[in-house]
Order: sequence, then C-alpha cells, then structure tokens
Amino acid sequence: MLIFWVWGCTVVSQEVKDEALPPLPLPVLISDVEKYLGDTVVVGGHVVAVENKADHSEIVAVQSPLGVGQRPGTKDLSEGRLVIIYNGFIDPEVYTKDRKITVGGKIVGSSAQEEKPPFPFLKIEVRDLHLW
Repeated sequence: MLIFWVWGCTVVSQEVKDEALPPLPLPVLISDVEKYLGDTVVVGGHVVAVENKADHSEIVAVQSPLGVGQRPGTKDLSEGRLVIIYNGFIDPEVYTKDRKITVGGKIVGSSAQEEKPPFPFLKIEVRDLHLW
C-alpha cells in the first residue's frame, strides 16, 4: 500500500500534471522546440545559478531524470540544461547551487533558436515550482 501512496505523490498540481506531455527526451524537446512551444512539461534538475531581473527571475539548472514522486535523480544522466523563468523573486540564498528542483511549466524556447548558445537548454515558464 505504501508503494502506491509514494508512487501517486507528485509535487506539481493535478492541473499541471494532467496538461503535461508524457516524458520525452530533453534533446527532442530542445531540437523540435517549435513543435512543443506552449506545451506543458514536468522536468527537474539541480540548480546551477539564479539571476533576478527587474520583472522576473531565471534559474539555470542541470536537467536530470525524474524519479519517484517527481524527485530529480542524478546529474550524471543529464541531457542538457533548463532555463526556468519565474514571475517573481527567487532568493539565491535559498535556491543555492546543487539544490534539486522540479518544475511544471510551459515551453517558451530552447537553445535551438539561438545562433551560438552556450549550452543546450530548454526554456520553461513556471506554473509550479518545488524545491527539494
């Protein structure tokens, strides 16, 4: 019974979970971003940096596969980076390097749209954000 309870637990809202695409490899989402723009995904990773701007915050994270309860796994299996756009202030003293995060949100871009990206990334606008 405990296994079913743990497996059913998720950190994103049921609404976001219901709207989300089934899990797809990050390189597919990055390279075919035009096909997936505006779609909802649930992804996770490890914080690399936080930058607060005038009207939003950006979190750069090393993507990692999600495990039980949507908790990010090891960075060793990363397929790229996530650039997470949050409408508000993110405290970099809380969202410190290597903290795990799970995000549910809309795909708004990727490195495939840039001429010389610094690294492969998927850009997501936050609907749900969970810090582990």
